[in-house]
Amino acid sequence: MSTDNILTNSDPPSASASRSPSPEITVAPPSPREESNSSNEFSIEQQPAGTPSKDGESQRRHTNMGLPGHDFTYFLLSEEVILTELSRLSAPKIINNGALHTASLQPHPAKHSQDRLVAEQWDLGERGSWKFRAVFDGHANGDETVDHVFTTLPSKIRSSLTTLSIPHCTNVEAVSSLLQETISAIDNSIKQGVLDLFPSSDYIDQLSDDEIRAIVNDQSTVLPSKIGLPTLANKYAGRGPNNIKVTRAMRGTTVLVVLINSDGGLWTASLGDCQAVLGQKESSFWTTTILSTNHNASEPSEVARLKLDHPGEEESAVAKNRVLGLIAVTRAIGDHQFKLPSIYTKRVFSLTIPGMNRPDHTQIIVKRNLTPPYVSGIPEVKYVKLHDGARGLSHPQVFPEATHIDTNSWKEACLFMCSDGLLDLYGGENWQEKHIDIAELCKTWVDLVGEKLDSSSQSFDPKENLALFLLNRGLRGPPRSYTGEIWSEEEALNRVSSLLTLEFKDKWMDDTTVLVEIL
Repeated sequence: MSTDNILTNSDPPSASASRSPSPEITVAPPSPREESNSSNEFSIEQQPAGTPSKDGESQRRHTNMGLPGHDFTYFLLSEEVILTELSRLSAPKIINNGALHTASLQPHPAKHSQDRLVAEQWDLGERGSWKFRAVFDGHANGDETVDHVFTTLPSKIRSSLTTLSIPHCTNVEAVSSLLQETISAIDNSIKQGVLDLFPSSDYIDQLSDDEIRAIVNDQSTVLPSKIGLPTLANKYAGRGPNNIKVTRAMRGTTVLVVLINSDGGLWTASLGDCQAVLGQKESSFWTTTILSTNHNASEPSEVARLKLDHPGEEESAVAKNRVLGLIAVTRAIGDHQFKLPSIYTKRVFSLTIPGMNRPDHTQIIVKRNLTPPYVSGIPEVKYVKLHDGARGLSHPQVFPEATHIDTNSWKEACLFMCSDGLLDLYGGENWQEKHIDIAELCKTWVDLVGEKLDSSSQSFDPKENLALFLLNRGLRGPPRSYTGEIWSEEEALNRVSSLLTLEFKDKWMDDTTVLVEIL
């Protein structure tokens, strides 16, 4: 694999105090601060650099963060401090001769991000040059799944491409099928890891709780090292292979992959609610094409699919915009408590350490999980042609869960990829419940960056990070409030200050990762 222009992004073990690069993987952490178990609250001494000390008490402000009846405190920052602090926290990068811009933010001083970002360039000889871009958004109480996908999926897709014959390596159907099968195979392998230990419900019934605990909570003789650079191996040292297999099945991650070949073919494979967007410059204006599909329980098509797949369970299959009333995404890798029979949650997952994200969810899953799976591991794939001649392609081909998009030619194009945290920022924390149009949010991103890139604009500095620019604008609130009023400068300053310095024990903002690439 070519090592030119490679960017990877993950978190080192939370027990480590170092943020140095790992010898095993290139680490560019979303947040430069480590998770700490010493206290659930962070004090003034733990505040971000640049915020006022106790002598600056007058800068402390109060907010309810949109939650009536609540009172939180934060520090009002100046514009200069905001820009400095945001750049420090989000690890912005510009590579590929200024074409590829990234940033990733989790502002809580004692929590790490579960987002992962990969950008690689593959030289596959006769099969041409390929760009691989991916965003993974991990969820649940652990990183086991997102770390596994982050470290295995890129190489598996690359390896699969090398097995395609030369005529088929640029074939739309062949590459689309390859993406679907490779991503689904990762999820199936995670499930198989559990089935290897517990082949059936009858087998589980024969085991006592102590026997199950002995299987799922095995340990390794390899203990975490307190010296040296942080690695994923060190992160999970001390835990046995069975424990890793089971916890990997309990956690989950979204998947968003963009694959671009040297002929201008672009494939998008998506599971979950990360977004991929294509901005195209046509004449004097920019158009927006959404490349991904929003797989969550607020999406009408996904809700309809779930209810059709589970007749008689319409009220419980999707409740309160969540699958079984518990999880937002309808497609993901992992989350096998929503894919395997409920006895696996009741007798296996509930006895595993580290445990379920919410122990109180066990009873709900056992009660409502009647005809699994409820969360799908099958991605949707879409294809576009980036160069002239797209209209000469055959009529749209239908793959299992795939779409072919036919596009016009353009002068300029930009690729946008992000975790769903960016939608939260631009649509407000409750954008799903407020029925904000995702297409409008995506158009906002394209318009903002397009204005920067237009030759008529004098405001764009080639050294300015476009991903950081979008992140900064999003932190300041939607362009307009939900009543249609334009946010004042004071309101925007207060919002971004509160999101960067809130004093609260839990995460108040979703992990947010942004990639902008000039194609």
